[in-house]
Amino acid sequence: MPRVQRNKEKNPDLVALGLAIRQRRKVLGYSQEGFGDACGIDRSYMGGIERGEHNLAMVNILKIVQALKVNPSEFFRDLDPDRKFELINGEKAIKEASSLKKSVGLNATSSTKKRPTL
Repeated sequence: MPRVQRNKEKNPDLVALGLAIRQRRKVLGYSQEGFGDACGIDRSYMGGIERGEHNLAMVNILKIVQALKVNPSEFFRDLDPDRKFELINGEKAIKEASSLKKSVGLNATSSTKKRPTL
């Protein structure tokens, strides 16, 4: 049976919202699984939300807002066009920097190498 191809284009609003959720979750110190538990949402589904792959039901939005400890108006400010642009481009910059570090062989242990003294 042939596989059905899903549209790979993600809605920029859902991507921005997912990035905002991920950033706030990390600030609060939650793992994705722990945050999913706090919201009553499965970890894999939460991952899809953070990647902008799921259109959220209102009940899930309310669970997430409560777990993030933010006001609903603050939650939706990330859909402002300027803020959305900052979130998406900021995430791209982080990924590019991480990729660059890997390509030149930098990692957490590289800072422990001896530096030449002057």
